[in-house]
Amino acid sequence: MDTSVKKDSLYNFGFRGWILVIYQAIGYAVYTALTNYPSNIMSQYYGGATTTTLMSLVGTPLGFVINYLILAPNVGKVKSWKKVALICFIIGLIASVSIMVIPPAEDTTKTNWLWAFAYLVNNTCMSYGGCSFTSYIVGNWFPRKRGIVMGISTMAFPIVTGICLSFFMTVYYGALGRTGSMVKANFIAFSPWWALAIIGIILFAIFIKDYPEMVGCYRDNDPTFTKEQAMEMMMKEIENRRKSVWKRKVIWGCIDWYLISLPAGWLLSAAMAYMVQVIPVLYSYGPALDVLAVPGFVLMSSGANAVLFGLAIFALFGSWYLGVIDSKYGPKNAVFITGLIMLAAGILGMIHNIICTVAATWLLGAFMGASSNFGLSCIVRYWRGEDFQAVMTGGPPVGMIVSAPLSYVMAALGKVNYDYAFLLITILAVVICVANRFFNERRLYDYDKKLRIAGGLEPDNVLYDRIGMEKRQREAMKAAKHAK
Repeated sequence: MDTSVKKDSLYNFGFRGWILVIYQAIGYAVYTALTNYPSNIMSQYYGGATTTTLMSLVGTPLGFVINYLILAPNVGKVKSWKKVALICFIIGLIASVSIMVIPPAEDTTKTNWLWAFAYLVNNTCMSYGGCSFTSYIVGNWFPRKRGIVMGISTMAFPIVTGICLSFFMTVYYGALGRTGSMVKANFIAFSPWWALAIIGIILFAIFIKDYPEMVGCYRDNDPTFTKEQAMEMMMKEIENRRKSVWKRKVIWGCIDWYLISLPAGWLLSAAMAYMVQVIPVLYSYGPALDVLAVPGFVLMSSGANAVLFGLAIFALFGSWYLGVIDSKYGPKNAVFITGLIMLAAGILGMIHNIICTVAATWLLGAFMGASSNFGLSCIVRYWRGEDFQAVMTGGPPVGMIVSAPLSYVMAALGKVNYDYAFLLITILAVVICVANRFFNERRLYDYDKKLRIAGGLEPDNVLYDRIGMEKRQREAMKAAKHAK
C-alpha cells in the first residue's frame, strides 16, 4: 500500500495508482480495437458504410439519452462506479463476441440488423465501461495529476490505430485466406484483445476501489493528511455528492461551462472527423506519396502507411506532453495550446502540397489522444469533487449538435475539395481559442457560490483557494527542480 511518499512528482502514482493507469489504458485500447476494427474491416460484409453511418447516427443521441435522462438524475445514487464500469465492460465484451459469430447476409451490401444491433451494444457498453465510467474513478484518485495520468492512458489510442492496425489486418486476412472461415479469422485476430481485456478486468477488480482511501491510499499518492482525515474527507464528499447543487437545469445557465467544456469536446471531434477521412486525403496524392515508403518495414511499406506510422509517433508524444501541460499549468492552458496546434494544422492543410498535408495530419494526430481527456480534466479541475460527476453527465447537448455531424460534414466537403475540410478545421480552431480565453474561473466560482446559497449549503472559498494553491505548487516544483 502507498503509506508514505518521500518526494512528490508527476509520475508518483503509487502501486495501485499505476494499476489504475494501466487499466484505463487497457480500457481505451480494447474499446478502440473492438469498435474501430469491426467498423473499418468487418462492416464491408454487413452493409458497409451505410451500416456504420447508421450506427453512429443512432449511437450519438443514444449516448445523450443515457447521460442526460438516465445518469444525470441518478448520479448521486450510484454507490460504486467501479461495479457499473465492470458490468458495462463485460457486457461489451460479450457483444463483441456476438458480432464475430453472426454470419453475413447473402447480399453483403444490405444492412444486417442483428449484427448492427450487436455492434451498437458493443460500442456503447465498451465506451462506458472502458472509458467514461473508469475516468470518473481516475478523477477521484488523481484530482491534480489527472492530466498526466490520462495523457499516459490515451497513448493507447495511437498505438492501436496507428501501429497495431497493420498487424491486425495482416493476421486477419491471413487467417481468412488460410481457413476460409470468417468466424475463425475473427477469433484468431480478436482473441489477443479479449485476453488483454480479461487481464485488465482482473487487475481492476482486485486492486482498485472507487476512492483511494478505501484501500489505504491517498489522492495523487500524496499523504498531506492522515489516513483518518482522508477517510473523513472521503465520506463527506460522498455525502455531498448526493446533495450536489449542479443540477441539469442550472448548467444551462452557466456560461463558463460552455466556454471550457465545448472547446475541449470540439478538439477531439475535429481530430477524429479528420482521421476518418485521412486515407482518402492521402490517396488523393497518388504515387507522389511513395517517396515516404520504407521497403521491408511493414509499418512503412507504402507512403500512406509511413504517414500513419508518423501519425502514431506524433500522437504518442502529444498524449504525454499535453498531459504534462495539463497537470502543470491547468487544462485551460492545455486546451488553448492545443487549439493553436489545430489552427496551424488547418492552415497547413489548406496549402495543397503533399508536405503540408502530411504535416497537418501529424499535427492533428498530436492531440487526438490527449483531447479525449480534456473534457474530464476541465470539469475535475474547475468544479468541486462532489460535483464533477453531476456536471459530466448533466451538460446540455450543445456539443453533440456540433460534434455528431462533423465527420459527415467533413466528408461532404472532402468530396468537393479537401481544402474546404481544412478551412472548417481552421475556423473551428479560432472559435476554440477565443472561447477558451473568455473562460473565467472566478466568474464560475461566483456562480457556484450563488448555487450553494440558493440550495441552502454553506458558501466557502474552496474553489477560490485553488487558484493561489496551484500557483504555489508550480512555483515549489520549479524551485525544487532548480535546487537539483
